[in-house]
Amino acid sequence: MLQTLSIRQFAIIDELDIEIKDGLTVLSGETGAGKSIIIDAISMLIGARASQNLVRHGENKAVIEGVFDIDDNPAVQSLLTEREIELDDYMLVKREIMKSGKSLCKVNNQTVTLTELKLIMQELLDIHGQHETQHLLKSKYHIRLLDEFSKGRYQAVFDDYTETFKVYQEKKEELRKLEQKDESLLQRLDLIKFQHNELIQAKLVPGEVSNLKEEIKRLQNFEKLNTELTKAVSYLSDENNIIDKMFDFNESLKEIDDVLTGEYSTLLEEANSVYYLLEDAKHRLYDELTSNEYDEHLLNEMESRMNMIQQLERKYGKGHDELISLITELEVEINQIENLEESTSNLKEEIKKQYERLMNAGTKLSKERRADASQLRSKILDEIHHLEMKSANFEIAFSKIQPNLSGIESIEFMISPNKGEPMKSLDKIASGGELSRIMLALKTIFAENRGQTAILFDEVDTGVSGRVAQKMAEKMKQIAAHIQVICISHLPQVAAISDHHLYIEKHEKDDRTVTTVTELTGEHKVREVARMISGVEVTPLTLDHAAELIAQNKEQYKG
Repeated sequence: MLQTLSIRQFAIIDELDIEIKDGLTVLSGETGAGKSIIIDAISMLIGARASQNLVRHGENKAVIEGVFDIDDNPAVQSLLTEREIELDDYMLVKREIMKSGKSLCKVNNQTVTLTELKLIMQELLDIHGQHETQHLLKSKYHIRLLDEFSKGRYQAVFDDYTETFKVYQEKKEELRKLEQKDESLLQRLDLIKFQHNELIQAKLVPGEVSNLKEEIKRLQNFEKLNTELTKAVSYLSDENNIIDKMFDFNESLKEIDDVLTGEYSTLLEEANSVYYLLEDAKHRLYDELTSNEYDEHLLNEMESRMNMIQQLERKYGKGHDELISLITELEVEINQIENLEESTSNLKEEIKKQYERLMNAGTKLSKERRADASQLRSKILDEIHHLEMKSANFEIAFSKIQPNLSGIESIEFMISPNKGEPMKSLDKIASGGELSRIMLALKTIFAENRGQTAILFDEVDTGVSGRVAQKMAEKMKQIAAHIQVICISHLPQVAAISDHHLYIEKHEKDDRTVTTVTELTGEHKVREVARMISGVEVTPLTLDHAAELIAQNKEQYKG
C-alpha cells in the first residue's frame, strides 16, 4: 500500500506531502484544483512516461517520492531480491524529471530502468482511469482477464499450446521461404554450381598459403641466400675457422681448470656447449647450401598459384580457409535446391501434422477456459446486479479464429444492459453510468485476484447518481476491505462512506498558483460532502443531509 506521497515542483504543485492510510481514501475538490495532477504524480511512480512539461515553470526538475508498505507483498519482495535491491518492510520509490526531458527512477536509492520500475510496481499499485476503461473495452484484452481469473489453473495446458503454436509458425515460415524460391532459385542454382565447380577445380588445401609464401620468398631470394650460406659455412670450416679456435680454447680451459681444481668447470661446460652448437650449425648450414637450388619453372608455378588464390579471395570476399568452408556450404545449398520439391512436400506434411497437434492442444485450452468462463460470468453478473443493473445479462462469447499465440478461439465480453435488449460488445454501451458500473464490477473481481495491495480509481463513478451512486460507493468500500483504495470522486455517497477524506484546493501564493491537500474530519468533512450534494450553495438542509449520510455509513460499517 501507498503510505506517503511527496511531490516537489510538479506542474502547479510547489511542495506537497500526503499521508495515505488503509481503507478507502477519497480525494475531492473543485474542478481544476489539481486532483488529476496528483494522479499524474502517482502515475510517474508506477512507470508512466515523463515529459519536461510536467516540471513546474521556472524550476530545473520535479521530484515525486512514494513510500510503500511491502510487508505483505512477496511478489514485490522477490522482484527486489532478484535485482539485489535492498529489502525492507517499506519501499521508497523516487522519480526525478529534469527540465531537459530526462528522468531518473530509483527504488530504495538504487537506480532502475523505467521497464524495471513498471515490472515492480504492477505487482503493487493499479490505476484505473479513462485510459484503463478504454483498455478493458477491447475484446483482445478479455482473454487475458479470463486467464488471469483462472490463477494459473490451466497454465500447463496453455504452455503446451503456445509451444506447439511456435513450432507450427516456424514450420510455416520455413515453407514460405521455400516456396519463394521459384525462378530466381533456378538462377541461383546455376550460379552456385559454377562457384562450387570453380572452387573444386582450385583444389584448395588448408595451410597452403603460408607454405607458398615461404617457398616463393626462398626462390626469389636464391642468390642472396646462397651467398650468405657460403659465407656462413666458410666461417665455420675454412683454415683458422671459429670451430677449430674454439676447440683450442676449450683445451686451454681444461688445463687451467685442472690446475685451479675446478674453478673454471662452469665456464668449461658453457664453452663446450658453444663448441657443439657451432658444430651443429656448420652441418645444418652445409646441408642447406648443398640443397639450395634455383628452379625458375617452380617459382613461376608457385607465383601463378598464389595469384589464382588471391583472385578467388578478392572475388568471393573471403579468406583462403573460408573459401574451403564455402565449398561445403554451397554443396548443402545445391542439395536443398535440387531437392526442393521433395523438401516442400515433406514440410507440408510436417505442417499438417503439427496443425493437428495444435488444434488438439487448442481444443483442450478452450475447454479449460470455457469452464472458468462460466464461473467468471456468474461473478460478474452478481456484481452488476448489485450495482443496480438488475435486468442486465452478461455473456462471455467464444468465437473460432485462425490459431494465434492466445488460442484457437477469441473471447469477448457481451452485455445486455436492459431486459429485451440484444447482447452487444462492451464498447457499444452508450450510457456512461452503465459503463462505469461494469468497469467497477470487473475491478472488484480482479482487484482481489491480482495480489496488488493498492488501487486508484480516477473518477470511475462518472455518470451515476442516487441509489446507483450509493451502490458503487459500497462496492469501493468492499474492495477497500481487501486492498487500499484511493478514489477521486465527485459523488457525495463515495465521500461519505470513505475512511479518509482528502480535500484538494488551489490558491495563489507569492503570485504563483499552488495546490494544497487537507484531511477532512468532523464538521469539515460534513461541509465538503454537503458541497458535493448541492453543487452550488451549501444550505442547512444539505448540511443535515450530509451529516445523515456520513452517520448512516458509519453505523453500517462500524467495527
